[in-house]
Amino acid sequence: MALYVEKNHYNKALLFANKTIASSLKNKNHQKYYDTSIAKSAIYFKLHENDKAFKVLFDALFIAEKQKLASYKIEILLKIAWSYSAVLENNDTARKYTSIGRKLAVLNNDVNAQVSFDRLSFKIHSATNSDSAFYYLKALEKNIKKIKTNKLFCELQNNYFVYYTLVSKPYLAKKHLDSSYFYAKKLTKKELATAYGNLGYHYLTVEKNYKKGEQHYLKQLQLYPNDTTSNAVTDSYLNLSYAYEQLEDYKNANIYLNKYINGTEARYNQELNNNIKDIETKYSIEKVENQYKAKQQLLEDKQSKKTKIFFIFIAVLVLFIILFYFFYQNTKLKQKNKLQDIESHIQQNIINATIDGQENERKKIASVLHDNISALLSSAGLQLSAFVATHPNPYEEISKTRSILKEAHDKVRGLSHELLPTLLAKFGLFYALQDLCEKNSNSLIKFEYVSKVPHSKRFQEDFEMKIYFIVTELLNNVLKHSKASKAKLFIHVPSNELIIQIEDNGIGFDDKSISSEGFGLTQIRARISSMKGTLQINSKPESGTTITIKLPIQE
Repeated sequence: MALYVEKNHYNKALLFANKTIASSLKNKNHQKYYDTSIAKSAIYFKLHENDKAFKVLFDALFIAEKQKLASYKIEILLKIAWSYSAVLENNDTARKYTSIGRKLAVLNNDVNAQVSFDRLSFKIHSATNSDSAFYYLKALEKNIKKIKTNKLFCELQNNYFVYYTLVSKPYLAKKHLDSSYFYAKKLTKKELATAYGNLGYHYLTVEKNYKKGEQHYLKQLQLYPNDTTSNAVTDSYLNLSYAYEQLEDYKNANIYLNKYINGTEARYNQELNNNIKDIETKYSIEKVENQYKAKQQLLEDKQSKKTKIFFIFIAVLVLFIILFYFFYQNTKLKQKNKLQDIESHIQQNIINATIDGQENERKKIASVLHDNISALLSSAGLQLSAFVATHPNPYEEISKTRSILKEAHDKVRGLSHELLPTLLAKFGLFYALQDLCEKNSNSLIKFEYVSKVPHSKRFQEDFEMKIYFIVTELLNNVLKHSKASKAKLFIHVPSNELIIQIEDNGIGFDDKSISSEGFGLTQIRARISSMKGTLQINSKPESGTTITIKLPIQE
């Protein structure tokens, strides 16, 4: 089963799990039954089939209660509690099953299980800022001291660090963080990487010792030289960028910011591909389940048919009329089975069409994802720079960055239903451009949208999409390079021509000597040229910049 899961053959893994569960129950192999049930629920959670996953777990819990298998009941209760907390973020329900499981673990003197429930209780109460968090932390310490392993001691000290950080006691937090690092050095690089990351975070946010923060994050990255996309690594990239920025090493700050953007984008692409594969797997699993049900029905029909034929044979000995009656019934049954076969064939065609549609949707998502995510993450970095320039408090800055990245994640998920940008697809180019100006405005620069063209006016969809991304790139250039406080976007539609003009009051440049490559204008020129349009740039140092685009309209 593990081999099927490793190769993402979830339908085969589920079939294997069903057979294993059935045979384990029959042979009363409880360990195998509960291990397989937990693994099966994990597959359903992976496919976002939460209802099916919880049904598997509660079925296992019912059997454990019925057969009075306390150790397995504890194991299932722990899995249920973790799932409610981690998957559904339902801490109230998670707290309920944690309490039940913890009491049972104490009753059975299962110290390892008590550690697991105390760990989960601390996590739940910390997430809700409950005063009980410290109580469960002390309970966790008491049970860990009974087991005495470096890994558990390392985890305990790390939990103390988290707690004292949450209650704003940095001195105590640092003390336990150092203890966690002491144990981590005796363990695997996973624990050591966590310790380095926590130390780096402490030095950056509490002590403001950016050099030490840099050193610890670099040590963390050295542990995973081939990893560029995991959450831990990309977070380290972002924190290193911040540290270098505070150290006024803007070159390295930019390098690690780009690593963060590229790594995050790659991870989102992979997550999107995985989600698409999960959707395809769902269809495949449904297909297998339907085939299984069809086979079961066919076997039942065959058995029923044999039974009827047997009674018909007996009836022949009694009366010809009864034989004729059963012959008629048998013919009717065959017709019914034929209709069922036709209906099954139609349903199969519908499923195939649905899968084809899903593939087309995946291609649409892939075509838009790169530009949208790159633009949004770039905007996140620029918002961070703007915030640093106007506010000295770094906590607010980091919060803003996370908010924008969450928005990016939401947009990626939204791409599974329609092409982006949404406003452009639904309301047209002019509405989307006005929204773009509002979105890019911040405390440092104000973008003004100026146009008398009705928002309802629409052009060819492909034409609108190209124009939108051209303007997006130009506005990003204003944000990145102009140092302007005001910018205007003018839109005119005289006759069959579209005129776009962007003005800013920034530092400007020598438009005769500066290379357009540095501003990303080469790609824009190529786009406009392919659309049979023109691009004109007028700029002088300290005099702002004006960019004019003229394009024939494609309606």
